[in-house]
Amino acid sequence: MSQHANLSRRERQIMDSIYSRSEATVLDIQSDLPNAPTPTAIRTMLRILMEKEFVRRHKQGREFVYSPTSPRRPEGTRALKHVVQTFFEGSFKQALAAQLASGDEPLTDDELHEIVELIKAAREKGN
Repeated sequence: MSQHANLSRRERQIMDSIYSRSEATVLDIQSDLPNAPTPTAIRTMLRILMEKEFVRRHKQGREFVYSPTSPRRPEGTRALKHVVQTFFEGSFKQALAAQLASGDEPLTDDELHEIVELIKAAREKGN
């Protein structure tokens, strides 16, 4: 399971903001958060995330810019596995079917073709 599962709700929101931007300032993060806390509170949470080794920072001009310490893709894969396990009884098929049936974000013909090609490749590998 992902280490991110051990984060508080607000810490996860901060990490989501940083991952979505690749790197972010305190004001960037504040603009992304619902019912955003003060910049001072965000800095405190970022310090905690640095102590937990989830983020690092570097100085850019007068402010610090924060970035994740682990790559986005592996964390996303772990998070997806957690969601599939928690909400879809471990069935990727059920998760994919729910996503396709929701219609929230219709797939383009190119995306559907790419999914078919990924399925073919998985079959060839024995999955």
